[in-house]
Amino acid sequence: MTPPAMSRTVMIIDDHQVVSLGVRSALLDAGAADEALWLPAVDLARIPAGAVVVLDLRLNNGSSPRDNITALSGAGHPVVVYTSAENPCLVREAIAAGALAIVRKSAPVDELVDAVRAAADGETVPGPDWASALDADEDFVARHLTSTEAGVLTYYASGVTSGVVAREMDLSLATVTRIRNKYRAAGRPVHSRVDLFRRAVEDGLLPCVCCS
Repeated sequence: MTPPAMSRTVMIIDDHQVVSLGVRSALLDAGAADEALWLPAVDLARIPAGAVVVLDLRLNNGSSPRDNITALSGAGHPVVVYTSAENPCLVREAIAAGALAIVRKSAPVDELVDAVRAAADGETVPGPDWASALDADEDFVARHLTSTEAGVLTYYASGVTSGVVAREMDLSLATVTRIRNKYRAAGRPVHSRVDLFRRAVEDGLLPCVCCS
């Protein structure tokens, strides 16, 4: 006698309920879930055991994406991140915390359906945003910046003036300019100190304050 198929429950965690209604309809119509529930924030006590979680990274309660994913994964819930993916920093944090897939809200619904199915089986689905987030990590630093330049970038992007950086590290002001030019050549413009700060965060040289 063939054992009955296990029921698949998906918990959609998004502070916009209208988004959850669309996701619920898509998953049920595709047979990717037998039950789809909604929560506006992570509440482990209200999530059925073994449920796959479709999680928005930015929630209105200000909770940390990293903490949310770590808690969900630790409780045995496979996590599929469903996000606008406008912030590579958040995407990198999600991957590091244990998310099995990153799906853009602008992507075809089939991508989300496939990601949920794969997550239910414990499989990772590395999509384009996954790859781009990792490409924007330490690889650029390793390939393009010397250890001295990486130190300068960290120092300067954290708020110290270029003059102080040059004096403290016994370097010329041209070093910062050289770093800017390398980023521009790689298609990652740095027109201001704010841009340099963003590049330093994206490349893991400064902490991701948006996730703290």
